[in-house]
Amino acid sequence: MARVLILREAAEAERTAHDLAARGHQPLVLPLERTVEIPAPLAASVHETAIAGFAATSARAVPALGTAFPGDPRPLLAVGTATADAAAAAGFANVHVAEGAASTMGRLALAAGIAPGETLLYAAGRRRTGTLETALAKAGIGCLIREVYDIVPVALSEGIVRSVLVGGPPDVVLLLSAGQAEGYGRLAGMMPQLFTPEPNLLALSGRVAEGLPQSLRPKARISAASSLAALFELIA
Repeated sequence: MARVLILREAAEAERTAHDLAARGHQPLVLPLERTVEIPAPLAASVHETAIAGFAATSARAVPALGTAFPGDPRPLLAVGTATADAAAAAGFANVHVAEGAASTMGRLALAAGIAPGETLLYAAGRRRTGTLETALAKAGIGCLIREVYDIVPVALSEGIVRSVLVGGPPDVVLLLSAGQAEGYGRLAGMMPQLFTPEPNLLALSGRVAEGLPQSLRPKARISAASSLAALFELIA
């Protein structure tokens, strides 16, 4: 059994903790980020553009789409099952899933009936990689970006961190976003005594690992695929 530190915001951390516990590990939850909604009148902002469908890389974007386009029958392309499930729950019936990889969204769009030359509305976060836009462009599909949420860091006192790590430093730290990697780097730098001996750092991708301080990047193990299941396989 490993003691595994989860840095996601609370609701997502709870799901991850449940999955880890089912695998026999002890989850430790210490959210280092939270979601902030960006007011975006989506329907009004795209009325002059012909939209063939929608794209979302996070479940955080779905509420804005559901509010602006309730029950819309056009295709919605989602990265990951969590995003797809949120879209279905919001009333979108024509949902297509790219399993954990925005780089496949061009092929997915074509398979969903989006033709080259048409445009998707991408409900996005303020911080993004550009992978989805690039994938769509390679397929000849336009992308209209509207930012609907931001992820901001959470500052934690040493007392709160100690209360979570009461049994000592974690064996493993899961890094699922660049923001989490940056947050962990700050935390470990400010409170090194709470992370000694150094835990194993498991990153969802190379891009996530790049969020770590330079001194910690070589120590991170990178998941073979951009999925939690693949990352969990690295936990000893």
